Amino acid sequence: MSQTQAPIDCIIVGYNDIDFQSFAEAQKKRSRFSGAYHEVLTNSISYRGDRVTFVELMNRYIERATGEHPRLNVFEAPALGVCYLKSFLQRRGLRAESVNFFNYDKPRLAALLKQDPRSVVITTTYYIDHAPIVEIVKFVRKHNPNVDIIVGGPHIFNTASDLDEKTQDLVYRHIGANIYIIDSQGEQSLHRVLEARREGASLAEIPNLYYYADGKGHRTERDVETNDLDQNSIDWSFFDSDAVAPVTYMRTARSCPFKCSFCNYPTMAGKHVLADIEVVEKEMRQLKAMGTEYLIFIDDTFNVPLPRFKKLLRMMVDNQFDFKWVSFFRCANADEEAYDLLKASGCIGVFLGIESGDQTILNYMNKSAKVERYRWGVRMLKERGIMTFASIICGFPGETEETVRNSMRFIEESGPTFFNVQLYYHDTRAPISRRSEEFGIEGAGYNWRHNSMDWRGAAEMAKLFLREIENSIPLSLYGFSLWGIPYLLSKGITLEQIEAFGELTRNIMLDQFKEENAAFPEEDRQLEALFANYRHPKAVPA
Repeated sequence: MSQTQAPIDCIIVGYNDIDFQSFAEAQKKRSRFSGAYHEVLTNSISYRGDRVTFVELMNRYIERATGEHPRLNVFEAPALGVCYLKSFLQRRGLRAESVNFFNYDKPRLAALLKQDPRSVVITTTYYIDHAPIVEIVKFVRKHNPNVDIIVGGPHIFNTASDLDEKTQDLVYRHIGANIYIIDSQGEQSLHRVLEARREGASLAEIPNLYYYADGKGHRTERDVETNDLDQNSIDWSFFDSDAVAPVTYMRTARSCPFKCSFCNYPTMAGKHVLADIEVVEKEMRQLKAMGTEYLIFIDDTFNVPLPRFKKLLRMMVDNQFDFKWVSFFRCANADEEAYDLLKASGCIGVFLGIESGDQTILNYMNKSAKVERYRWGVRMLKERGIMTFASIICGFPGETEETVRNSMRFIEESGPTFFNVQLYYHDTRAPISRRSEEFGIEGAGYNWRHNSMDWRGAAEMAKLFLREIENSIPLSLYGFSLWGIPYLLSKGITLEQIEAFGELTRNIMLDQFKEENAAFPEEDRQLEALFANYRHPKAVPA
């Protein structure tokens, strides 16, 4: 550490993509009791004895075709949670260093740990299990046994919400951190913890904590945070250009104004809050100057409210930013002008939370949408050359074979570019749980049944989409989907290659449903040939 540089207050660590083979094996052991392994099978391929994700399968064929493993992984793109926390803390005078993607950035993390930082902060976005966090904690302890480890984010908040206090203590001890922040936001509590550590002060008066002192666990009072989006927008000047170019994530709102009955997110995230358009414009100006070409908007309802959405798109057009971007999109909340503005502002694709092509199921889901409006919306997007990724849930309470086939008919007739079918996951905190007696809902997670279907029947019905849909291409949700496409495009993969890859892997999955390790000689040759001319763009950081 140079004499002029302040001590590191914290290192913020992003996503840890755990070994998929081990994860698959663990889920397979539970396959008699849970549909989780069905989700593994529809989001991966058995390749030469290994079960690999679709992006890793792409890596292996590129390596075979070109002699070089490109190390493609969509989690290499800048982690928005890491960027947000770094900006939030640095604005308040703390020195925060970031480690974006644990798997690729271990040497950087090890080097930073040698500088004796006061704390390591681990984010938990996307995690459904403790294992990735434990792996990071062990790595940190190996390289710096005495540093404070702070863990927060969605996984910790969900753990605190779902488990009793005694079980929480067991989980926290298993993870092995010193401090846990329990709030759906938590950045103010984190700031106060880091200030206290800098000053050697007690944590007892800081809200939203579970921490260890004198070998015992201590809980502090809850004080739900509501942090101002505009005041805390990301200042991208804290980052080097190669950290945000050519692709990065962006947020212009928090939470969701809708109350879909399968989703607990609005309850967890609180009131729907919108950033001011001028604040968004300032961020975009910074990103454009730093060389960002692709934006991935993570707002759950990007085009709601519609007048504000159109104002935002006009701002992008007027500034001639020329970003190529993707987002969530609600067909039920758009008019023709909005579709025209999508095209004019650089939209290349949208994620459509269709969820069902059956009106009765949409009503049960409280989706506030009509099937015919969906059809019209997909047509409007296709006419403007905007790729569409339609998400379907199979097995929602009230689902029958007839309603599933109505969803299949919708996908086949409307023809979105890509589609994905997820097995219904029963969140016992979601609004639909309040109707458990009415629908006969039993169980939780991927182990459920209701009056008209159980998870096993839903898994079999979900496979029908792959067998019978011809007018749309299946894509995995895990580390791929629409969110991965800008990253892959920035790495030199073409949309035509992605589409061909989706069709070929569909054929492999269908064979492997019958025989899990089935070989696929014809597709094997075609996949290698598909990437024969691939060249990794040298201008993009590896």
